[in-house]
Amino acid sequence: MKAVLRTIFCIAAVLCVAAAVVVGMIWGLLWALACLAGAAVFAGLMLLMKREKRVPEEKPDFMKSEEENRAINERRRR
Repeated sequence: MKAVLRTIFCIAAVLCVAAAVVVGMIWGLLWALACLAGAAVFAGLMLLMKREKRVPEEKPDFMKSEEENRAINERRRR
């Protein structure tokens, strides 16, 4: 879900920057700055969604010792 939101916010930020160019040419600098502020908000939301990463679940592995694999299996059962 967070990956989808990140993508949506990224696309919205890019669209706001593109709109700022067009709006700046038609209506002036003040309106272009408003569009750029919207782009900054969407970029901040995108970074906020990216900040939190999941820690991968540890699984038993043939490269680990038997004691490590037993400890991992015990943690998974709880």
